[in-house]
Amino acid sequence: MFRFLLFLGLLCPFFSLGQGASGHLDGHITGPGGRGLEGVSVLESAGRFSALSGSDGHFSLDLPLGEYTLITRSLAYQEQRRTVRLSAEQPTLTVDFVLQATTNALQEVEVLGRKETTYKSAYSFVGTKTAANPKDVPQSISTVTKELMDDRQAFRLPDVVKNVAGVSQYSHYDDLSIRGFRNGYESGFRLLNGLRSGFSYGNSFFVAPLTVNLERVEILKGPGSALYGDINPGGTVNMVTKKPLDVARQAVSFSAGSFNTTRTTADLTGPLNERGNVLYRFNAGYEKSNTFRDVNDSRSVMVAPTVTFLASDKTTVNAELVYTRVDGYLDRGQVVRGGDLYALPRSFTLSQPSDYFRTNTYYLNASLNHRFADWLSFNASYLDFTYNEDLSEHRTLNTYADAPANTVMNLRYFARQAEEYTKNLAAYFSLNQATGSISHKVVAGLDYIRFTTDKQSTMWEARQKLVNGVTSPLTLNLDKPVYELQDPTKYVRRPLPQFFVDYLNAEYHTTGVYVQDQLTVTPRLGLLLGLRYEMFNDERDNGSATIAQRQLLPRAGLTYAVSDHVNYFASYSAGFRPLKPEFIRTPERYGRSSAFRPETSYQVETGLKGEFFQKALLATVAVYQIEKRNQLVSTGNITAFDSPEYRQNGVARSRGAELELTGNVLPTLSLNASYAFNATEVLRADVAAENGQPLANAPRHLAGLWTKYTFSALALRGLGVAVGGNYVARRRMENRVPDAQGELYWGYWPSYTVLDAGLFYTINRFNFHLNASNLLDKHYFVGGYDFFRVSPGAPRNFMATLAYTF
Repeated sequence: MFRFLLFLGLLCPFFSLGQGASGHLDGHITGPGGRGLEGVSVLESAGRFSALSGSDGHFSLDLPLGEYTLITRSLAYQEQRRTVRLSAEQPTLTVDFVLQATTNALQEVEVLGRKETTYKSAYSFVGTKTAANPKDVPQSISTVTKELMDDRQAFRLPDVVKNVAGVSQYSHYDDLSIRGFRNGYESGFRLLNGLRSGFSYGNSFFVAPLTVNLERVEILKGPGSALYGDINPGGTVNMVTKKPLDVARQAVSFSAGSFNTTRTTADLTGPLNERGNVLYRFNAGYEKSNTFRDVNDSRSVMVAPTVTFLASDKTTVNAELVYTRVDGYLDRGQVVRGGDLYALPRSFTLSQPSDYFRTNTYYLNASLNHRFADWLSFNASYLDFTYNEDLSEHRTLNTYADAPANTVMNLRYFARQAEEYTKNLAAYFSLNQATGSISHKVVAGLDYIRFTTDKQSTMWEARQKLVNGVTSPLTLNLDKPVYELQDPTKYVRRPLPQFFVDYLNAEYHTTGVYVQDQLTVTPRLGLLLGLRYEMFNDERDNGSATIAQRQLLPRAGLTYAVSDHVNYFASYSAGFRPLKPEFIRTPERYGRSSAFRPETSYQVETGLKGEFFQKALLATVAVYQIEKRNQLVSTGNITAFDSPEYRQNGVARSRGAELELTGNVLPTLSLNASYAFNATEVLRADVAAENGQPLANAPRHLAGLWTKYTFSALALRGLGVAVGGNYVARRRMENRVPDAQGELYWGYWPSYTVLDAGLFYTINRFNFHLNASNLLDKHYFVGGYDFFRVSPGAPRNFMATLAYTF
């Protein structure tokens, strides 16, 4: 009986379909110029029927007689709705749509991919948490798109920022200097889609993120604390991942180059079902390289699947899961012999062949956008980030064994296994309403962030070894270095250092409540007002009261349209960075008798932003002043507790001006150019000798250029050439270094100019490009800390790539 009822149930839909008459819809979808648009979805509002436009814009639908509301959906074009009725008298209809181009202004959380293919991004989320034209945000925003990353073959984040005004490398790690202030290690976080990741914080600071799955990198200049909490005042780095597209695109690439480097990447995207409301993107990449540093081979792999579900015309959900593994060495940089920066080759390393550094990162990022009405939406995002490492390394003890000759380095050995967890939940409402003649775009919400370490993490350290029963220090002769497989079982273990005990107890959470209003006062005048209250608490289990750090963070700005193409802007923004609780509870472990104080800052900025050449080129001119109080600075020394020693400067100031051009001057000429002047000064320093000095690794002048020309003449069609380079002025070292007599002085990294070039050729679906970096083989230093930790730049190198799009 059951089987019979089941059989009837399966037949019912066929009976019902057979009993009703059907109709047919046919039409074309075109753009403003009359060109047919491919890949536009046409959906019936209830979601039961859908079609996709073909290469000529044509679509057709078969559906029962009745009344329907048709909706067009495309990432690149504005939505349209049309109500039609199919009847027995008129069972066939022709319905044409003419769509207007749009940016992703309807996205409150970025869940759909960007279809532009230029160096300029028409929108950004980092400045306001909602989609906005960078020209309309009263604070400088720099963007590096995936197209520029591809053309420069930038595989890691530090390679991406070469042409961003006011941004340089502080060291060779995930460590930047932005408008004079360090942004890395414990002084800056990398945001992923607007949420705090584990990148550039704690141990993961030593591994620069891969760019395989990045759509663009945005840098909000100046403090971003009013939106994101404890961010360093120089700027906020936001890495935006690639999201699915509603049209099918697939691309693979294969690369080979200097230092025995090979790479391959894949980028696949499109709809997963006929309705086009389930979209996917799959990014993967692999690199094997010996690098230009001795004993520093590296293998990296990334897998990044993403799915977007367009549940309805009001609700969109996105989820991505990313796994990255890096297997190599922890390169602590070069050391200096006898006070001569050039005495040792730039390949020189302290690593031993038995060392290793294996890291795994995993993160799940999910987001939801639900529109209750045209004027009200709710947005939520979640990021669960895990960083895992297994480390065995020989590194400097930051002292010489034969000072002041400085030819024999004292070493320390570290073995460490650790895991860190960073969890984010962000939720906010976005409201668009008017009060009289003034329109408001209000964002109000809450961020919750929690950082913890795995209690099973462990480490040990040695500075001596046993040789034939005799204890001797670990050293390396810089003139006659010995590289061999080491046996750490013969090393003399030290007690577990206090700083690692503090690390194991590193648990904190911070909650931020904020509101922001973007007001359109007149067609030309806009205001931005924001306020955030940050509440930081540690969760340390040591029997004492928790450390709470609180701060109220205002933000204000205005834009005024000087013309249809140019906006004047001015802004004020406050900054805040709470300290790790041990700096307040037990400052003596870190070199200070009284508690360290949280860092605070502010920026005032003004300038002009303009869009030119039919909005293909964005130009920004800005001047600014940033002041930071209670700046925490590492001395490079080690305390009696085996912890790093710190000091704290009362005031540090940065004043400067920037010019940046990004986009297309001609359809065949792409441009990314920048210049920055940055005058920094340390005021009220902990060390008297530092008063009046510029900030560490803060160049006074920075310039960058990358321009690509694609030939349009028939004989040369598909051929392109690119030239570029970077200039970085001299920079002060973080710590004083010894001269030939052992006296300490402030050293400087020399200025440098590096020239690059590229050659491109495209035929059908194949693309070949060859990049040459550091053409003149300049021996230079991207940054570093002192004579024990120097970051040399790579010598002349080449990379060739063959890519296929299908």
